[in-house]
Amino acid sequence: MMSYCPMHNVQKAAKYPSMLLTAGLHDPRVQYWEPAKFAATIRHTASDDSIVALKVDMTAGHFSASDRYKYLKELAFDYAFLLSQLGIAEGKD
Repeated sequence: MMSYCPMHNVQKAAKYPSMLLTAGLHDPRVQYWEPAKFAATIRHTASDDSIVALKVDMTAGHFSASDRYKYLKELAFDYAFLLSQLGIAEGKD
């Protein structure tokens, strides 16, 4: 199990890309504290200033948004993070 566990494969002083970790408060498969612990571990051990963002949806389960509009809102959030990390999103500085 340890060979594929993300927590046990974090390397000290390694360079990690910016990442957006998502969780659902009511997820029966992946409890919300697991991505929180992973985010904290990456933040503690990373050697660079990459962004490690954690977003916990307080109403979602394992499959996140159940209706079309909430799904599109979540998708827009994901794309906004991606575009900001690629440096092509418009923003007010």
